[in-house]
Amino acid sequence: MLTPVPGLTHLKVLVPPTPLIDVTPPPPRHNTPAVQHRASGLVRIALEVTFGMRPPTQLTRRSFADPVRKHVSARLRSGAGAGRGPVRIDTLHLREDGEIFGTAVAAGHAHAFAARLDGQQLASFRVL
Repeated sequence: MLTPVPGLTHLKVLVPPTPLIDVTPPPPRHNTPAVQHRASGLVRIALEVTFGMRPPTQLTRRSFADPVRKHVSARLRSGAGAGRGPVRIDTLHLREDGEIFGTAVAAGHAHAFAARLDGQQLASFRVL
């Protein structure tokens, strides 16, 4: 819209229209207590296998994707998870997009972990 410049009636300036405010509601939350419980259980199993408290056969194809099983097997072979002992999850955070991260204590040492939940399956998992 053209509006006159104050004091100069023959000059006009282009003023853009005011932008509309987006009033769409945020998407619904998918982190129900059931999803959080499922994520916590899968991460606990993966951590316990990583630190030698469970056998690797408990990482089933139905619940754990191939990259998860390969990462845990590689850590077991390299001896990085040699500190055997009970695993205690201190923090566990689940984001809307399925990203999981937190900290756990195993054999007296704190470890960070990151994972991704894809439906009912743990798609990726790393112990840092």
